[in-house]
Amino acid sequence: MTVVSPHLLAVGAAWEDGPDAGGWIADRLGPFGPSVGHAVPLGYCAYAVVPIPWDADPEGDRGPLDAVAALLEILGPYTGGQPVHCGMWDGWGWWHDTGTDPRIDSGVRVMWPESGPRPSREEIDRALAEAREEAAASRVERPDVEPLALPHRRYYVWTGPPRSATAFRHQPQDPPSLIWPEDRSWFIGAPIYTREMAVGGTTEAVAAVIGDRRLGARRATPGDDLHLDD
Repeated sequence: MTVVSPHLLAVGAAWEDGPDAGGWIADRLGPFGPSVGHAVPLGYCAYAVVPIPWDADPEGDRGPLDAVAALLEILGPYTGGQPVHCGMWDGWGWWHDTGTDPRIDSGVRVMWPESGPRPSREEIDRALAEAREEAAASRVERPDVEPLALPHRRYYVWTGPPRSATAFRHQPQDPPSLIWPEDRSWFIGAPIYTREMAVGGTTEAVAAVIGDRRLGARRATPGDDLHLDD
């Protein structure tokens, strides 16, 4: 039975099983690396690069999903209300294996100051249990579906309305790496190792992206490199 994520249910989306939705992508990617042409398939009329906003405060409001939401707002009119497909990298540490307790193997540890009295066993156990519960709230169960395999990466893909692209907003620093509509008329690629995302689409759609001052986007070619993480 396929795992149904409550995050996807809440936005009317569901997991894809197998490569049917994204099987076309691999043959249109450029060589593996930081280029725009590997983040977004080749063959689009125009391309742009969008800086990923990062808030210096981890609790701040600016992050990658802000750029994703703005891009969807801009690109949405070019495809109407058709469904979008989104791919999330399967290597994020917040996934937990299908059917397992998210509190187990969460990597949570409790540290106490070396100075002062040592807490009791009960205090340690209580603090650890609370920390595990807090960590479990942000973890997501891996769906028991076949991921989309692209060169050196695999992605869990879901399909839903455009707003489903931000379904996992409780992980605001980890946007979907792949987003495209049913008709493939545009594509957003956000590689896990860069501080920029790439967009491919029609001349009109990409011009709209570049013209929106919120994004600070620039025109690009498939051969341009994205700015890597430091």
